[in-house]
Amino acid sequence: MPVSQGCILEQIDQFADLVPEEKALLLQLEKDPKRYAAQTCLCAAGEEAERFYTLRSGWACAVRDLADGRRQVLDIFLPGQILGLREMGFNEARSDFVALTDIEACPFPRRQLTEVFEQAPRLASLFFLILAREQSMLVERIINIGRRPAAERLAHFLLEMKVRLQRPSEEVRLPMNQSVLGDALGMSAVHVSRSFSQLRKRDLISTEDGAIRIKDMDGLVRFSGFHQAYLDCEANWVKSASLGCAEEAS
Repeated sequence: MPVSQGCILEQIDQFADLVPEEKALLLQLEKDPKRYAAQTCLCAAGEEAERFYTLRSGWACAVRDLADGRRQVLDIFLPGQILGLREMGFNEARSDFVALTDIEACPFPRRQLTEVFEQAPRLASLFFLILAREQSMLVERIINIGRRPAAERLAHFLLEMKVRLQRPSEEVRLPMNQSVLGDALGMSAVHVSRSFSQLRKRDLISTEDGAIRIKDMDGLVRFSGFHQAYLDCEANWVKSASLGCAEEAS
C-alpha cells in the first residue's frame, strides 16, 4: 500500500528521494494533528522543551521578547517545517512559538527524532540540511536588518517569502499585520508603512485587499540585492548516501 504524502515529506523530497520505510517514519511525526487558533502560544520561552511541532497548515513564528516590551520575530514557519529544531540542543525553549494564523500542527516528543534517526540514519543527514537552510535564512535576516535600508529590507523579505511559498504568480499574501512585519524586520509599524509607500512609488509593487503584487520582479531583485542561493541547499552528498534503513542494513 503506498504511503500517503505528508507536509514534511514534501519539504524533504526537495533534497532526496525517500524509500517507503523512510517515508513511513516521517509520517509518524504527523500522526496526531491538533488545531490551534491564531495568536496561540504553543510553547513559551523558558518552558521545558519536551516536544517539537510539525506544521501542517497555516503560518507560525518564533519570537523573542525583550525586557522593555519590544520583540524580535526570529523565524517565519510555513507548512512542512518543524518548530523548534534549531533549539534541539537546549532543555528549555529559547523563544516563544506562536501561531500567526489558525494552524494545524502535530506535536511529537523530542525523543521520537532519536528513534527515527536510529532506524533510518540517512534521515539525520536530511534533518541536518533542514537546519542548515534555517541557519542560512537567519544569517541573511541578520544582514538584512543590520545593513540594508528599510525599503530594501522589506523588498528582500517579500522576495524571500515568494520563493519559499513557491508561487508561480506575482502575488504574495502575508498573513501578518505591519506590527508583526516590523518585529521581523527590526522596524516600527509606521516605518513598514513608509517602506511599502516607497516600493509603490518606485512602481515595484502594488497593494490591494491585503495582497502584494510584484510589478517589476527584476527591478525588485536589483533594488533589494536579493540572491536566492541562501535558500538552495546542496544535497548531492546526501543523495549519494546509502538509501537503506537500519534494519535493512542489519
